[in-house]
Amino acid sequence: MWKLLSSWFMNLYALLAVAPFITFILLWLLVYVFLRDKKMTTRLTMDVTTFFLLGSVSLMWNQLFHTNFGFWLIALVLLIAFGIIGGYQTNLKGKTDLMRVSRVVWRLSFLGLSALYILLFFLHVGKNYIFLT
Repeated sequence: MWKLLSSWFMNLYALLAVAPFITFILLWLLVYVFLRDKKMTTRLTMDVTTFFLLGSVSLMWNQLFHTNFGFWLIALVLLIAFGIIGGYQTNLKGKTDLMRVSRVVWRLSFLGLSALYILLFFLHVGKNYIFLT
């Protein structure tokens, strides 16, 4: 039973991570039906889509550069960003609000991973086009 459930979740994640922008649009429409608040819907959908972008970008990175370090590189960058933003907040306010820092880092990672997804997508297309001709 556990193996079947695990397999189902992995297949669902793989399906949603293949095209995270389509996932973003579908999730946005689904969440908006329930919340009826565009700002909250967009934020929640960004947070969920970041999870899918993380897997998609790390896989594309691994395939393009023939490595297994993609996920760990992204995790390292997120930890460094967390430290920098947390240190800045501590210097500015004298204390660190960990939830606020993590929210900022997670939403910035949405922007960064989206840009990286587009860049890696076009690099993959270009690489495949060059090898096919």
